[in-house]
Amino acid sequence: MLALAMEESAVKDFMGKLLREGIFNCFDVHNIEIVTTTRISIDGILIENETENRVRLSSWEALRPIVYTIVKASSKPKSIKIVFFHQEPQSIHNNAKAVSLIMNYESDNITFTTATSQKEFALDKSLDLAWDEWVRGFFSQKGIPIHDRL
Repeated sequence: MLALAMEESAVKDFMGKLLREGIFNCFDVHNIEIVTTTRISIDGILIENETENRVRLSSWEALRPIVYTIVKASSKPKSIKIVFFHQEPQSIHNNAKAVSLIMNYESDNITFTTATSQKEFALDKSLDLAWDEWVRGFFSQKGIPIHDRL
């Protein structure tokens, strides 16, 4: 598990990119919680697939315009939490069932936390290490300044 933070000076630019551009389109969304004057929760589980054994999630690309509209129409959010899941976890590691990136925005601070789920139990940390390395590379490639959270 990796815990990252963003410099406060980069938060406004990042939020603009997150909400207006497709930089997170390689992710699906499990859930979103936005707190302004009220708490707004968005469940990313696609309704059409509730009866199947396999849960499908909405893409960030599909939910981004909705989140943008909510944020734009309200006063400055007190907090935003988004639980992202990579759309192709097997491309990260062959034992990956799911890999997630949790974004928390609160008081002009943004933090990210990574998490993984294995297909088959393994004692090694190779999945965690591969996902953490992918996340760091993703942020670097997108020009998003992050650092280890202390």
